[in-house]
Amino acid sequence: MHEQPAQLGLSVALDASGPVDMTMDPPSFTLSQSGTFVKEDFAINKQGITAVNGNEVARLGLHLADLEMLEVLGKGASSLVRKARHRPSQTDLAVKIVNVFDKSKRDQLLRELRTLYTCAFPWLVAFHDCLYDDGAMYIVLEYMDGGSLADVLRAAQMTGSRPLSELVIAKLAARVLASLNYLHRERHQVHRDMKPGNILLNSRGAIKISDFGLSAELDSTKEMCATFVGTHAYMSPERLGGKPYSFASDIWSLGITLVECALGEYPYTAYTGSNYFVLLSQILNDPPPQLPVASFSPEFRDFIAQCLCKEPEGRPSAHQLLSHPFIRMYDDSIRPFDMANFVSRLTDMRRLLPSKP
Repeated sequence: MHEQPAQLGLSVALDASGPVDMTMDPPSFTLSQSGTFVKEDFAINKQGITAVNGNEVARLGLHLADLEMLEVLGKGASSLVRKARHRPSQTDLAVKIVNVFDKSKRDQLLRELRTLYTCAFPWLVAFHDCLYDDGAMYIVLEYMDGGSLADVLRAAQMTGSRPLSELVIAKLAARVLASLNYLHRERHQVHRDMKPGNILLNSRGAIKISDFGLSAELDSTKEMCATFVGTHAYMSPERLGGKPYSFASDIWSLGITLVECALGEYPYTAYTGSNYFVLLSQILNDPPPQLPVASFSPEFRDFIAQCLCKEPEGRPSAHQLLSHPFIRMYDDSIRPFDMANFVSRLTDMRRLLPSKP
């Protein structure tokens, strides 16, 4: 099997057991004597977030003292994520912790906050509140107890289980496409980091996308991004080639993710975990991955071929792909599926695996 690509990027300075790296950059925010962090539209303290421009912010009214921090769920390029329990309600939550004295991480956090509190869509991870204390920001999010699609793929690899079926992949794709359609058409945002680690599941059968710190809002549907952020293994050719990109780059990333689900391994053979330039050359110069004719339906193979068109203008939009025959043939009205039961079985299987290194 080809080696699984890393899902979390670079390690963060903020560690679960160690002190926060308080390396200073010239401040572009203010801290009041009462311990309130103020930056652009936000005022954040131990009692939560408010919008200084008068906009309403939907939140639970949490207090940092009410949160019992539990195990680490993951480390990303810009944050540490911990499971937490809200003591008064005994509700489990996910808390993303970011050092505000690191400018790049702070700016990414503010982008994510702006997306989270302005987006209300059932297949996006829910935002509950944001708290500030002693140099660290705590974004309080819905806890997805089924883990991520990356966890599913890792469990399948380690147990020798068969890859996900077309039916399950179609259900996943439909939910992710609905989320991307909302981000692209309603919010004019490119996610920019679509990958298995950012597709989350819960025991109720919900499938949601997360991690909006890299998302970019476009003023119009024709505007293009020119920045280079995200996880290289899932980036589109135009992004890796340093060209402007837009919504179609998310479609490529989804296509690579679904091929990985179908094959049970990352599709580019050059990926070794560290050989970036070989991987870059393969994505830019080789034909895009295809699904074997003998193993998959014509509808699924055509869906993937459209997602992985090398030219971005040749890729359908998320809205168009929601009407693709591959999605329609597995619609709930035709092929109902108990996703909650599926996630429960995956969770039981993952409990038998060793912890992540």
